[in-house]
Amino acid sequence: MTPRSTLSRSIALSLLLAAGVARAEDAEEAKRHFGAAEMAYKLGKFEEAIREYEAAYKALPEPAFLFNLAQSHRRQYKLDQDPKHLQTAINLYRTYLKEVPAAQNKDAVRNLIGEVQKLLDSVEERNRLSREPGVLVLSAADEQSHGAAVQIDDKPAGVLPTSQTLKPGIHFVKVTRVGFASWTSSVTVSPGSRVELPVLMRPVAAGGGGPTPRPIYKRWWFWTVIGAVVAAGATTGIYFAARPAAPPSMPQLDLR
Repeated sequence: MTPRSTLSRSIALSLLLAAGVARAEDAEEAKRHFGAAEMAYKLGKFEEAIREYEAAYKALPEPAFLFNLAQSHRRQYKLDQDPKHLQTAINLYRTYLKEVPAAQNKDAVRNLIGEVQKLLDSVEERNRLSREPGVLVLSAADEQSHGAAVQIDDKPAGVLPTSQTLKPGIHFVKVTRVGFASWTSSVTVSPGSRVELPVLMRPVAAGGGGPTPRPIYKRWWFWTVIGAVVAAGATTGIYFAARPAAPPSMPQLDLR
């Protein structure tokens, strides 16, 4: 017989005995909530079971309800992964043993406390590591990038080169320097990671970085001149092609 079935029978018996010393309506209310809690537990509706066991305990403070409450919280953690259920289960197990020091299932309960505590410790360690900051290292790729101003998430963060400790997540980096185009990047920093990025600043064209001059072959006057030259060449070609052949040479006269 499992500890749980033993407790269920114990609770039912305790409810019957308590009816003689508690008010009848309290005993009936406890029975009603206990029955609803048992059904919810069997159906895997552990949050509902928790509410009903709590209501039963308030109506009739029977220590065995504490054990069932602890079991419900332990099972609910498997559904929502909320560590508060683990801590609550441990507290309820301990309170149960305190109120029933000679409980038949005390060894099983102590084992449960050890298992749940071990699970809780691993969850807390994992959560701690997930909050551990990472390091972003920005270096100057060349001499002209050295000393450029750095902003991270729109906040000043020194000058190149620099090393910044950041919370895990996505961060926006902007590096600026007078006479150079801005360098920007989005960086994902993982917990406990170290991200290294070289920054290369590129100078902007003279004139304050205005629009890039159009290539010469895209300017209207270039093609106008080319067109005139081509037209002139074509006319010349036509002229020489249309000229009549040179007249035959005059006969040579011997005037001696």
